[in-house]
Amino acid sequence: MSKHVKLNKFLQIFLLTSILTIYPIYASAQFPELGLSDDQPIEKLTAKGYLSLDKVQPGTDFQIAIVVEIAAGWHVNANPTREGLIPTEITLPEMSNISFDEVVYPAGDTLDIASIGLASVYHDTITFGIPATVQKNAPIEATTLDLQLTYQACNDEQCLIPETKNIQIPIQIVSIEESILPTNEEIFANLNFEEHTESSVENEGGIARALSGGRTWLALLLAFVGGIATSLTPCVYPLIPITVSIFGANESASKLKSFLLSVVYVFGIILTCSILGVAVASTGAVFGTIMANPWVIGFISLILFALGLSMFGVFEIQLPSSMQNRLNTVGGTGFIGAFAMGTVAGVIAAPCTGPPLAAILTYIATTSRLWLGFWLTFTYALGMGLLFICIGTFSGMISSLPRSGGWMYILENIFGIAIITVALLFLKNLQIFAPLTGLLQNSIPFFAIAIVIILIGLYLVKLEKRFRDISKGMQVRKAIGLGLAILGTFMFFGGLQQPAAGPHLNWVYGELPASEAERTALETARQENKLVMLDFYAKWCGACNELDHKTFSNQEIVDRLENYITVKLDFTTETDKILAEKYQIRGLPVVIFLNGQGKIYKRIEKFINAEDMLDIIDEIETEFNTAKAGTL
Repeated sequence: MSKHVKLNKFLQIFLLTSILTIYPIYASAQFPELGLSDDQPIEKLTAKGYLSLDKVQPGTDFQIAIVVEIAAGWHVNANPTREGLIPTEITLPEMSNISFDEVVYPAGDTLDIASIGLASVYHDTITFGIPATVQKNAPIEATTLDLQLTYQACNDEQCLIPETKNIQIPIQIVSIEESILPTNEEIFANLNFEEHTESSVENEGGIARALSGGRTWLALLLAFVGGIATSLTPCVYPLIPITVSIFGANESASKLKSFLLSVVYVFGIILTCSILGVAVASTGAVFGTIMANPWVIGFISLILFALGLSMFGVFEIQLPSSMQNRLNTVGGTGFIGAFAMGTVAGVIAAPCTGPPLAAILTYIATTSRLWLGFWLTFTYALGMGLLFICIGTFSGMISSLPRSGGWMYILENIFGIAIITVALLFLKNLQIFAPLTGLLQNSIPFFAIAIVIILIGLYLVKLEKRFRDISKGMQVRKAIGLGLAILGTFMFFGGLQQPAAGPHLNWVYGELPASEAERTALETARQENKLVMLDFYAKWCGACNELDHKTFSNQEIVDRLENYITVKLDFTTETDKILAEKYQIRGLPVVIFLNGQGKIYKRIEKFINAEDMLDIIDEIETEFNTAKAGTL
């Protein structure tokens, strides 16, 4: 073979090799969509599991942390998230030897997404927590926890198909004779394994889960049921005599008209509560603080005084005759008045929050979905108003009772005494009346004096007569009698709201502002290795007063909480927004048990009696002492 032929073959082989080598590089640069690039796709999310103990024993509690790293420029939806989005969710395995509590999902950050608006998302690094318990009969063995993380990664331009990532965590179950040590403490220090009360789990958790799952109808149903439950609490008691007096003293109302008036009255309550709820959630205030405003209290008390005096027959509250005649032609007499009184009643009912309303307000605040929040609050208030529809409807039947001897006038006078007493009970919370409130006592002798004053007043009153039907001399006697009856009734019910003589908790740092008191309590608890009880309360909160008078005054409770740092945080006139946001305080009462590191052991959002409180304290101390023993 000639040299030229050999050279040509060599050049051909060289050119072919060059083309095969260079073309893929060129093609991958020009057509990256063909998948020929050497650059590997960036993993959008990585997840790794950690345990709070290096080993676990049968019968012990431990925690699991799932640390998720999200690539820069990407995010995943929070849990819960807004309707229509796929929440990031951990699926727990079914294991015979280990049981799991609910996953603790961190709060998301609000992001304004062009296509859907505001949404709650996770980005950068987040940590999920899972409380777990090893069964007492668990075998000694090494096993693996197989969890799944479902998520949908998105950036500013697109959302990828939802994915599921498997997470495996090896775990060693050892005998009780073998020592165990805490581990990964820096990871678990920022996790809050908060225990919810039964009410919170059923109502707040239920509403939150229904909303995150897109089941708005279920959230509305739970809100309605929660409103009915709230209407049976002592917080709404002041509205009962007002409702009865408005409809029970209506001599001309049929049962149908009483029902319609009641519906209009309750609609006033609903509308006020709904507007207040959205306003409160948008501003971060505590629902009910409007009742701490002296101008609001004064205005409501003035209306109640006027209504009470009209019951005594001092004057008549009615529209001008021309407007009244116009309303009569459409069967609407009294409807405007009923609605107006309902709006006032809505303000009075504002402190009656309950866990369901707290969940609704938290949802509004975190998602900014004000319209859905309005309807949730509306449905909640409707449930709360159902009781007053029943009361108003059947109060109208009182007018059908025999009227001989001025029977209706007796009822009107009694209603008037009750209404003005309610007004005085509101006024006593104002600072100007603090000296008078200090004279009230929760004691048998004081109640006996109050009853004697009531009886003397009723003797002088002439209940079967109205002011305009008696002489001036009798009017003076009736005025004195009514004054005494109102004074005695105010003393009796005002005394019931005072602490009873006997044991009481040693509340500390009461002279400090709320945030400083909370910070000082936690610092002291860290230094002395103690538990802290934070009691968020207000004078206008009926359930808060019940806790003080019936639970925290119990001798056993006082003895058990002697070594706790007990702090009462007053939200009566001003909401501490830092604490309200930190502890998610949307309504009162809220009682929180925690340690010096800020770990919450129990959260209570309703009145509970001393017996139930003792059970809670037992649970808290067991968990606290177990954790303390594990760190030794």
